[in-house]
Amino acid sequence: MKLACSSYSYHDELEDDMTLEEFFEICSTELEIDGVELLDGHLPGDDIETIDHVADLLDEYDLEIACLSVFYNDFAKASNDERQADVEKVTKWLDHADRLGAPVLRGFTGFPGLHDRDHDDPEVWSDVATCMQECVDYGQTVETTFAIENHNHDGLIRTADDIFRVRGSVNGELGLVLDLSNYIDGEPSVNRTLHLADHVHAAYDDLADDGSEPNYPYYSESLAALRDLGYDGFVTLEYEGDENDFEAVPAAVEYLKSCL
Repeated sequence: MKLACSSYSYHDELEDDMTLEEFFEICSTELEIDGVELLDGHLPGDDIETIDHVADLLDEYDLEIACLSVFYNDFAKASNDERQADVEKVTKWLDHADRLGAPVLRGFTGFPGLHDRDHDDPEVWSDVATCMQECVDYGQTVETTFAIENHNHDGLIRTADDIFRVRGSVNGELGLVLDLSNYIDGEPSVNRTLHLADHVHAAYDDLADDGSEPNYPYYSESLAALRDLGYDGFVTLEYEGDENDFEAVPAAVEYLKSCL
């Protein structure tokens, strides 16, 4: 397994005055990790010239792109026009991810709770499945895998059962970005879906003295189980806490390195 850092870990800085090149330099020379995960909004543009420039910077800093992340799409919106606009967004970024050489494009299924829609409404699941199928079909034209992330904040896929249900509603390769923190029941659903992971998030809301995440004490066991299953992809640190990013991120990286 290899370690990456999400650009979201420095989102305040990147949305202020930090450049993407400065982020790459931190990851390469200070954190000494293998890769980065980039949110679409943290790229300086979405044109081909910008994508190629980002690829050149990755080569310059000897970094792999572990994952490109759409932030955000939502296939549980009530309006078909809005859902279709998000399908177009995902397919556009699938092309960009492919051009960058990203193995995975992270997207979402949807957040029905944000639109006063019920999680168990069959129409919601049908709407999401229709959009997901379009993205999966388009994904056959590129090398990058379209992968959905489990998400417990009003999200549609909040448990392992939800993951199995949505994957069963789509024909073709639909990947999983397994966020170790984002199931409503925590470790039980993590254990049931470890074997499906195309990419892994180790999200941090808090930081213990040893660099672990005190809210999710099972991270080390989950990563060991992934290793035993033969997972050889990336684990991305996604720091979301309130401490100083320049102090918290390196501490979390060192802890995760010890787990890997």
